[in-house]
Amino acid sequence: MNLLQVDAEITETEALRLENAALKDQLARLSQASISVSGNLDTEAVLQEVVHSA
Repeated sequence: MNLLQVDAEITETEALRLENAALKDQLARLSQASISVSGNLDTEAVLQEVVHSA
């Protein structure tokens, strides 16, 4: 394996780590929104929470 291949693999690994972190954050926000929505039956409040979580 040459130096360029190693550098490309490190770059790809870092990109995957960043994507993973972003997806974890999205999932956490979606989960929190889901908990908030299911705990509140007021339509206005539910829609506002959905907008804030988008």
